Amino acid sequence: MNTKTKSLFGYILPALGGSFVTYLYNVVDGIFVGQGVGPAALGAVNIGVPFITFVVAVAAMFPMGGATIVAIRMGRADKNGANHAFMTAFSLTILISIILMTTGMAFSRQIVDLSGAKKLSEEMRKMSAEYLFYYSAFSIPMLMSTCLSVFVRNDGSPMLSFVGMCTGAASNIFLDWLFIFPLHMGVTGAAVASGLGQILSVLVLLSHFILKKGDLRIRPFKIDVSLIIKICRRGVPEAVTQLATPVTALCYNLMLASLVGDIGISTFSVLSFIFSLANAILSDVAQGLQPLWGHCCGKGNTRDMGWYFYCGLLINSILSVLIYGVLFFFDRAVIRIFSSSADLVQAASAALPLFSLSFIPMALNLIYTAFLFSTKRTEAANIVAISRGIVIKALAIFCIPVVFGSGSIWIAPFAAEIVTLALAVRLCRENGKKDQIFKK
Repeated sequence: MNTKTKSLFGYILPALGGSFVTYLYNVVDGIFVGQGVGPAALGAVNIGVPFITFVVAVAAMFPMGGATIVAIRMGRADKNGANHAFMTAFSLTILISIILMTTGMAFSRQIVDLSGAKKLSEEMRKMSAEYLFYYSAFSIPMLMSTCLSVFVRNDGSPMLSFVGMCTGAASNIFLDWLFIFPLHMGVTGAAVASGLGQILSVLVLLSHFILKKGDLRIRPFKIDVSLIIKICRRGVPEAVTQLATPVTALCYNLMLASLVGDIGISTFSVLSFIFSLANAILSDVAQGLQPLWGHCCGKGNTRDMGWYFYCGLLINSILSVLIYGVLFFFDRAVIRIFSSSADLVQAASAALPLFSLSFIPMALNLIYTAFLFSTKRTEAANIVAISRGIVIKALAIFCIPVVFGSGSIWIAPFAAEIVTLALAVRLCRENGKKDQIFKK
């Protein structure tokens, strides 16, 4: 195995594991809530998903934007500049965490009503607000865990990043069981378990900086407005890419609440947990490649940059087909992990093969977007991310059921991803003509 291949898997595999277990938090919540509380509680958790994932998407702008700058500056051997970018992004993440924590706790009822809870039963509406309140209370460790894992990976310790995420996931699984089954804390227990798990994850990740294992340090720094703007600009594509989850959830919640009611929301709740896990696996490949692309960009090494790009496309293509195969052939078995309700199993298993078809083009879109913003092609990355995450996805979910009937709502994400893929390929070819990374 040559050096490039070792670097490829040395960064991708820990990133895959790290973000996979992070999203596993929400999936485990769904499993324990569905089996321990019931289908109504499962739908209640899903109503809070748009705001929760919106918070994660907004906050992702700072660590991913900062990490892009850190990787490029490290490629140029500018350690002081890299540390300045790290501390700026770190501080911005803390600030946004405090703002979003306050908002989520103070306006939990109003937020779930905006997500479609007004049209649902009072029981589901109340549980949803309760879940969002307690989940928001842990916004700081939730967002700092993601932030620190990104910078620990960029600072040469991808395995520690993975260990930190695993620590949080393992504790979350145990606490979910403890709070929901023996202690009967319901959706509140699920939210608190996730928060406590993230606190442990943060403590593990902080050891990288406390023990001074890499080049980055937590230390005083000067505020540089131009650097803040640069971090935000570089991080926008990743934030918008992650906005695909809350936009999808919000659009589906609004449409299903009107067309179907509680059972529609519960059905999408199961599908959204599966989507979040698949999205984690596929986006992890792109995030694992980000430091490698950044280092190559900083050194001006377009040959290796292109090699890593095509490896990313190949890996994600294989993973997405495997994921779809499992979901297609074992649809009912997968649904029963979340709930044994006959009605829910019937509805969700019928929707899953159509809904999960979108994972295949989505896998490629994630690589294209991450590559563009990691190599300073920010404008093209923004176009792809905004089109995919907000504009095209929302139009597809709202318009396709109107034209083809309510049953077609589950194919909408696939249609949106296909249109986005065509746009991404064209933009990448136009942006790669000078360095000949993308072939005509």
